[in-house]
Amino acid sequence: MSRIDGNVTDLAPRILGGGQGSSTTACWMCQTGLSCRAAFCHDCGTIQAPRALDHFARLGLDCRFDIDRAQLAGRTQAMARIFEAERFAAKGPRQKQLALEHLAAIEEAHTVLRDPVRRAEYLLTLVEGQGASSPVVANSNDIDVLRGQLKTAADSAAVDKVAFAAGQRVEACIRELSSAFRQQSFTEVAIILARLAQFEDIAASARAQRAGVQ
Repeated sequence: MSRIDGNVTDLAPRILGGGQGSSTTACWMCQTGLSCRAAFCHDCGTIQAPRALDHFARLGLDCRFDIDRAQLAGRTQAMARIFEAERFAAKGPRQKQLALEHLAAIEEAHTVLRDPVRRAEYLLTLVEGQGASSPVVANSNDIDVLRGQLKTAADSAAVDKVAFAAGQRVEACIRELSSAFRQQSFTEVAIILARLAQFEDIAASARAQRAGVQ
């Protein structure tokens, strides 16, 4: 998951505006016209409120599933340094508050994008745009088999076996997500995410059951 693949499809064209709103705005201090993505006024240098950008745009990353985690961390740190509290120590309360809001938005973007499952879920909402998606049911024989094995597990070793198998299937689902996004098969992405959620639930149930049999 940490390697950029040059063949990964960029999903940006499929995203309607990325939630970025109007292309222009005005500085709240001097009223100079600004790009909607400007964090500071080009004229007076005053910090602006965080714009409604998608998480990828906020960190300056390509909008795709396969991202370089080192690049993600580097972009997050670089953006956070721009808005660190020390830079605004001599500024008024509004500018200090806006800096904190920028930091919160950056941290939210990083939190979502660093986790492959949350990243996939977020990308799917962007691709779906404003339309509501149909609910997806994860019908799968291996899900039923694992649930049955967990239900009849007689000792901690049997429970651990189920937990391990569920964990393996979670990892397999994450690999399948990468392939589905490459092919822009978003219905398949939704199905994989539904299966993944079931396997994560089985793994969590196994951990809870394991604690109860110790």
